[in-house]
Amino acid sequence: MHEKKLDPQQAQEVIREAVRLQQEQEGAIDAQTLEASASEIGVDPQHLREALHRVEQERARRAQQRRIALIVSGGVVALLILNLLYSQHTLSRAWAEVQLRRAQLQNVQERKANLLPRLESLAQQVDAQQREKLRTLAQTLKQNPANASTLAQQLLQDPALRNDWLIVRLMDEITGSENRIAVERKRFEEAAAYYEQTARRFPINLARPLLGYPRQVERPN
Repeated sequence: MHEKKLDPQQAQEVIREAVRLQQEQEGAIDAQTLEASASEIGVDPQHLREALHRVEQERARRAQQRRIALIVSGGVVALLILNLLYSQHTLSRAWAEVQLRRAQLQNVQERKANLLPRLESLAQQVDAQQREKLRTLAQTLKQNPANASTLAQQLLQDPALRNDWLIVRLMDEITGSENRIAVERKRFEEAAAYYEQTARRFPINLARPLLGYPRQVERPN
């Protein structure tokens, strides 16, 4: 035995392991002893060998089952991890598109909301006749926005209004505001529908709650 110094804790571990190995060796029964013991109680050696063979087969079968269970468990864990990664990638892209479309819709809605104060401010800078027309347009924009576009187009037939660059620009924005909102709302709905369809798709629907993504998209007003 080579010279090696051990601290007290290491020495105790070595002694415990040596005792365990000795107990296992002492408790083991070799085939010859087993056959002799079986012969004493009248067991046929052929039956004994068959019994040994079956016991070994059963032990091998159980060991194989444990290996298969470990492989299956490892495969399931790997699939779960892959699904989480795939779901995160897919959902994040779909959700980012929803947020982009929501921001664009809110932007055109805010631009439309700013049209009224701009129109009222501009009405203070023109003559009385033009002021009355712009106030009528402002009232329509406030009460019935769907008709404001048509009225704005009609007002642009007035040469006095058509020659004012600020008024023309504002009329163009009023005329196109509803259409821009409709376009952006359609794009948002398409993105939201795609996200919700993706979130329901198997196996993403299993990973979605774990990743913290909502099942449905909240619609803006």
